[in-house]
Amino acid sequence: MKKTLLLIGILSTFLGAKIYTLSELSAMPQSISKDFFIWRFIDDGNSTKEEALKAYSQTYRKSAKIKKAIRKKVGYLPEPDNKNRSKKDPKNFIIYPKTASNKSLKSLRRLYKKIQAQGKYSDVLKMMTAPDPFVAFQDLPASTQSYIFNGVTFAYRLKRLNHRFSKEQLYFLAQEPQFNRTLHMIITHKGLDKIKSSLLYTPPIFDALNFKSRFLLAMNALKLKREDKATYYLEESLKRAKYQSQRDQVNFWLYLITKKRAYLERLYQSNQVNLYTLRARDILNKPYPAVITPHLPVKLIADFDLHNPIDWEKIKKAIKEENSIQIDQRANGFDSYHTEGVYSYLKEKATNYTKPYYAMPYIDAMMGKSKERIALIYAIARQESRFVPASVSSSYALGMMQIMPFLIRHLAKEQKEELELEEMFNPYVAIRYGDRHLDYLTKYLYHPLFVAYGYNGGIGFTKKILTKRKLFRAGEYEPYLSMELVEYEESKEYGKKVLANYVIYRNLLGVPTKITPLIEELTDPLKTDKFR
Repeated sequence: MKKTLLLIGILSTFLGAKIYTLSELSAMPQSISKDFFIWRFIDDGNSTKEEALKAYSQTYRKSAKIKKAIRKKVGYLPEPDNKNRSKKDPKNFIIYPKTASNKSLKSLRRLYKKIQAQGKYSDVLKMMTAPDPFVAFQDLPASTQSYIFNGVTFAYRLKRLNHRFSKEQLYFLAQEPQFNRTLHMIITHKGLDKIKSSLLYTPPIFDALNFKSRFLLAMNALKLKREDKATYYLEESLKRAKYQSQRDQVNFWLYLITKKRAYLERLYQSNQVNLYTLRARDILNKPYPAVITPHLPVKLIADFDLHNPIDWEKIKKAIKEENSIQIDQRANGFDSYHTEGVYSYLKEKATNYTKPYYAMPYIDAMMGKSKERIALIYAIARQESRFVPASVSSSYALGMMQIMPFLIRHLAKEQKEELELEEMFNPYVAIRYGDRHLDYLTKYLYHPLFVAYGYNGGIGFTKKILTKRKLFRAGEYEPYLSMELVEYEESKEYGKKVLANYVIYRNLLGVPTKITPLIEELTDPLKTDKFR
């Protein structure tokens, strides 16, 4: 009871909304958090046009939200500094592939004829107005091919570009950094089967082809039932793996294909807690790795405002210049119950993430909730913010549960509450609103992986991958293959991490849980979602 009362006292110091003045904004270090407060300053309506322009000039990243706010405030978007920009070829007529692919062939030909009369050229129009656009496409430089392919609409790709790429074409494309995005679009999207079959001949011998692309080429090969090619691409992807989690991913797939126990042993020796290492331990009948959950006293931390994103930004900036010993010492200064998230984040970073910290802060905010829901909240919060209450993302998702401003306002309206966005930096408010959003998601999504997709990418996105994309159906290498072919990269990786977190937290909460049954359920709609 004493702990709860002290926490209420600590957290009641949160003052709610504060629109900073221009001078206060100017004193802040450049950061995403400062950008959020600049957005609030411009969007608030009380700043003058001159003040808004001065604040806008201080932004770290000019997000779509800030651009929209400044347009609304001053009536235009201030011109960017063009001093250091390279000069464009004045004869090159710029028309974006997406714009062109939405126009009729007749209008494209008329436009192309007009610019030619002006002595200008356009690779995009030359290709799209050709009798056979794909033949013209192949004649373009590899960098231009990727630029156009990545930029056109999906419908245009399917109609005009869904042809086999030649081996020579793939040889040059594989040397282009833009081709990484091209491969992602081809392999993770429905259709384009003719191109997919030709990708078996993509040479993974150039540095431009990154880990993700080599791995996706392996998944594409498995879809085409070419296990020999898949093994080859997986072995090549290992050469570009930067992180232990990437090596774990490859070793797991090499086990699935070859059934060699040696790959499981590698996963067992990994210092990472993830879907692949947990599944390997299930197969080997080994216990899950021990994780660290701090149990900290309740006390005030001097010179640190838990609810202030700028205070957190200063810490993030400082640790960039510190070594592991210094970061560990800094962590010890946050050994308090209400800064457990900051403490755990710094401790884990000090070990270069080789020791897994699974904090469980603010448990008193979850009284009366099921252990399943508590595990889900913790699993999401750990992935979203590492339990740092004053977190701000580049898209201005706020607080420990990283909820977007539009959703905060929607949830507040539903609950008939007047709530300022800054109140999301109070972890108790964040948990309450995150829990409310989970109430909505779990009406339609019953599995923690799909709930995670919905939380990160939206319920519409999740419905699409389950219905239109028809992922997570029974089949060879399923549901693992579907988990690797989710088209939105962030949601794909987010979902896998939240699922692993969920399993760990259920066990920490006293509910013995293995990851294997949860994975096996993914192809059974009755146990996972309302959409199929």
